[in-house]
Parts: sequence; structure tokens; C-alpha cells
Amino acid sequence: MNMATIWLISAIVLIVSEFVIPGFVIIFFGVGALAASAVAFFTDASLAAQGWVFVIASVLSLVLGRRFFKTALHGKLELSHGDADDDGIVGSVVVVTAAINPPQPGRVEVHGANWKAVANRPIAAGESVKVISRDNITLTVE
Repeated sequence: MNMATIWLISAIVLIVSEFVIPGFVIIFFGVGALAASAVAFFTDASLAAQGWVFVIASVLSLVLGRRFFKTALHGKLELSHGDADDDGIVGSVVVVTAAINPPQPGRVEVHGANWKAVANRPIAAGESVKVISRDNITLTVE
């Protein structure tokens, strides 16, 4: 088996490995192995020269390709105007299940779950209120 074939088999193994081992890095070493395979096939380059082609092609494809493909595959970043953790809770209208009497918290029901809630004014059980913020497991309502 000649070196061009060995480099080609290595390239295929590395590129296929990218699908098994996520991280979007291994594929670029596969590109380097393809370049080394081409050099071995078309020239009489020594094994050391083929190794250098592998290293240089791998690093160049990693540096240049990863930035381009990562942006292309992940799309554009869309900025959110809400809290990333609020799970759609902030802005919801909810029902008070246990009266809120500041400074004592009460309870509200959100999507079938009971949450601790605080407010600036007393709110009786049964009233509908709007969630204006979330601090960990405590909701602020009005």
C-alpha cells in the first residue's frame, strides 16, 4: 500500500470521525490528510514533506475554515429583549393563590406550578396579576 492510499484512508477516517465525535475540529485534520494524500500521489515528496503538508494544511484549514463554517452553521445571533432564563414567565398574567402582604411574599400559579411572589402592594388571593420580573425562584408581580 502506498503513502497516498494511507493518507486517503486516514482522511476518510478523520472526516467520518467528526460525525461521531462532535466539536467541529477533527474534520480539519481530515482536510490536512487529503492534502498530504494529494502530495504523495502527484509528487515524489518524502514522508517528512508529506507530514509537513499535513500539519500546515490542517492548521490553515482549522484557523480559516472553523471561523467561516461555525458562523455559517450557527446562523446569526438574535438578541433577546427578555431574560434568557425566564422561560416565558415574565409578562405572563397569573393568578394569586396565597395573598401577598408586603413585606411578606405570597404565592402565584404559573403554568400549573406554584411560585413565591412579591409585590409593592397587598394583593388578595384569586386576583390576576402580571409577572414583571423573576429573581431565581421569586417572581415580582403587579
